[in-house]
Amino acid sequence: MLTAFARIGLLIVLILAFSGISAAHTTTVNNLDTKFDFSDWQADEGAVSLNGAWGMHWQQQLSPQQWPLESPVESPKEESKTAHQTIIMPTTWDRSDVADPLLPGKGFATFTATLVNLPTDVRWGLIVPEQSTSFRLFVNDVVIAEGGIAGLSKDSSEPYSGNQFVELGYLPENTRLTWHVSNFYHANGGPWQALTIGPYTELRQHYSLQTFDQALVVALAFLASLFLIIQYFIDRRDKVTLVLSAFAFLIAVRVGITDNQPLYQVLGVLDWQLHIRLLYLTMLITPPLVLLWQHHMFPAEMSLRTIRYVSYVFALPILSLFILPAEIFTQLLMPIQVLLIAVIAIYGWSLIKVFLNKRQGSTYLILGAAILIITILHDIAVYSQWLSNSRLWIAYGLLSFLFSLAVNMLYLRAKQKQQVESLSQQLLVANKQLEARVAQRTMELAEKADALEEANDKLQILANIDGLTGVLNRRAFVEQLEMLSRIKPDVALLMIDVDHFKMINDNYGHAVGDQVLKRLSDVFLEMKREHDRIGRFGGEEFMVLLQDISAKGLDSYCRRLLDVVRKIDFSDIAPLDGITISIGTTMATLNAKNIDELIQQADEVMYQVKKSGRDGFKHFKQ
Repeated sequence: MLTAFARIGLLIVLILAFSGISAAHTTTVNNLDTKFDFSDWQADEGAVSLNGAWGMHWQQQLSPQQWPLESPVESPKEESKTAHQTIIMPTTWDRSDVADPLLPGKGFATFTATLVNLPTDVRWGLIVPEQSTSFRLFVNDVVIAEGGIAGLSKDSSEPYSGNQFVELGYLPENTRLTWHVSNFYHANGGPWQALTIGPYTELRQHYSLQTFDQALVVALAFLASLFLIIQYFIDRRDKVTLVLSAFAFLIAVRVGITDNQPLYQVLGVLDWQLHIRLLYLTMLITPPLVLLWQHHMFPAEMSLRTIRYVSYVFALPILSLFILPAEIFTQLLMPIQVLLIAVIAIYGWSLIKVFLNKRQGSTYLILGAAILIITILHDIAVYSQWLSNSRLWIAYGLLSFLFSLAVNMLYLRAKQKQQVESLSQQLLVANKQLEARVAQRTMELAEKADALEEANDKLQILANIDGLTGVLNRRAFVEQLEMLSRIKPDVALLMIDVDHFKMINDNYGHAVGDQVLKRLSDVFLEMKREHDRIGRFGGEEFMVLLQDISAKGLDSYCRRLLDVVRKIDFSDIAPLDGITISIGTTMATLNAKNIDELIQQADEVMYQVKKSGRDGFKHFKQ
């Protein structure tokens, strides 16, 4: 059984890797006053996300022929048939940054934009993510996509769900987009997700891979649910598998009815009123189920009273799904998100107690819960429009969490089985020779453990240290950054590159080149302070992390480093007068989200030094 779940875990890893492949490579183009300029865009740059300035005509449904040509107005109250308000998409129109006073969540609007300097030899495609709650999209004068019926009132409108992919074919150099969006069924209305346009083949592949990606997650979750329910029927005393089976089933349903909706593609689309209730229901039932599972596994750390209180609180929004219209219960999204965060806190505190009490298998639970919490918080940010143009992660968080629960359960059973076997073995041993054998075996194990520990220490050094230079390798350096980011220190990051290193290798050979890197690394290590980090990023590139240093101190450090490097003597190995380096620096408060950005900033200004004559340094400026 444990082997079977190990294989399922491997499949989950492959699915997560596959989902990274299925994510479309998107870029942006220049956007000014509702115009997206493709003059600098190349087909190999990938799809373009049309997030930026669009014209909005509140409470109007303009045909493509009724486009306004005058300057934008400041607010919808001043708008006429020939003027528009400029807003930044994606957004819902009831946000405070769209209009003052706030617009209502229900209503309709026309959004307009122009794509200029489009390559005419590209066959275009378009992905229209789900909008709230109906739309009609024109390209020039032709309707190319519709979601539901975008009407002027509730009676003339019909909501929809799910993403759409549209083939546009070849487009003229200047193309107009006219987008009708209506909402009379949801608390918040508007185009809250950006359109993506790009080469047809690439977008089609992305859409198909994403659909296949979701279908794999759905299938795996259904299989896990079936496997667990069979286990429950084999042993009805095992309530844990029943709860876990229900949790897996909810995962399958939720993933199957969101985004590209693979479940609907197989079984048919539900009416929107049923769809939105099912979507909220899967979100609201899952938290009490998770706490109930925690109680069955660790009753001392999760009381039944806590679960009752949580269930009572969640019962109210669940009941609202059956008695209130969608435009009312969807207003509860923000309070529901607050409840979810509260449940995360309760479950997290329970996990901490499990860990502190050294319960077996707690490591797996903490890992799975951490992934789930990250994905939930990410998706809350997406729904709250704090993050834009980002896919929902909850499917993979739920699947990873489900796997961690299953592994924990099987781990505990395996440990119980081992304990029983160990006790049985001890009962069979009843002679004096056992003590001697046990003592001898203990000594052997201790010797092997010491040898293994020594080997592991050596392997750890080999895994983290660059063999040539003795500094951290790229992976270990990045791991150090990730560890330090938890305390958010003020740091300076230096990207350093040896000038004309290829010429040194070509003229004097790679052996001399290796010595150059070794002696340069020795300089870095000699100048290293206690909390600094030195890493080789590949080839002749190095990175230095300086903590607690001012801008003036960083400037002094760079000058001193340049001077010391110029004085390195290589006369004993080659007729090399010396070397110089180019340094790019950036300063910031380090956190988990800006590691890659800081590396890119330092790299960018380092190459500016290269272009300016080398043998110098430059600080990144925002």
